[in-house]
Amino acid sequence: MKSVAEPPSPVRILIGDAYYQFWYTREDNTRGMYREYCMEPALEALTARGIPPRTPSFATRMEAEEWLMSHPANPYAFVVIAGEHYFAVHHPRLKRHSLHHVASALKDWEERKRAVELDTALEAAAPSDGADE
Repeated sequence: MKSVAEPPSPVRILIGDAYYQFWYTREDNTRGMYREYCMEPALEALTARGIPPRTPSFATRMEAEEWLMSHPANPYAFVVIAGEHYFAVHHPRLKRHSLHHVASALKDWEERKRAVELDTALEAAAPSDGADE
């Protein structure tokens, strides 16, 4: 994105199996990127109902990816790889699936929610600068 004079902004980027939001401010040519938790809320809701008991199972990630190429998750599916549950998301434009380890994704999402709650509480408790007085 550094080599593009005016990159699209904002844009969601998939790096490995994680989503990031890239942004660009034309006025001062500032660019940045942060981890985006766009899939985790849906995953939390889906797993709250329980992971389907009859999910395809594979010994390796490579086996799962090969199977997903011929059985694309539309738009998502649960799979088991080496005994662990994964959430497969189909990205038709990219012609690939991202695989999200369910336990890790939910743990990261809980940590993110706690961090946001803490930031909100700290902002609420911060003394005002007197501008409103």
